[in-house]
Amino acid sequence: MKFKFERIQKLIRNEIMIILSEKQLKDPRIPDFVTVTKVKLSKDLHYCHVYFSLLNDQYDYKLAETGLNSAHGYIQKILSEKIEIKFTPKIEFRYDLNEEKANKIDNLLDQLSKQRLEK
Repeated sequence: MKFKFERIQKLIRNEIMIILSEKQLKDPRIPDFVTVTKVKLSKDLHYCHVYFSLLNDQYDYKLAETGLNSAHGYIQKILSEKIEIKFTPKIEFRYDLNEEKANKIDNLLDQLSKQRLEK
């Protein structure tokens, strides 16, 4: 069962990435460079949390999250056509704060290494 569960999560992630990369969503709130970082599926396969990050740090992630959540019905419809499972999960998009934290830590480490080289 675990293998099936992980495979469904991966399929959902891949299909959503295709939808986003082909720019099938016409909502202006959704930026061009959205990356799906992870997908968390409930054990009963009825609910799905899709975590995303943005390539452009200046873009408002709350606006992107609102745009993606408003398009969840359309995305669910496409998923139901592409992935053959008994129930198509209800999708909710969430901004991945871990990705942002990791980028900040990387930037701090880069700054520290540059300071050490200067001394």
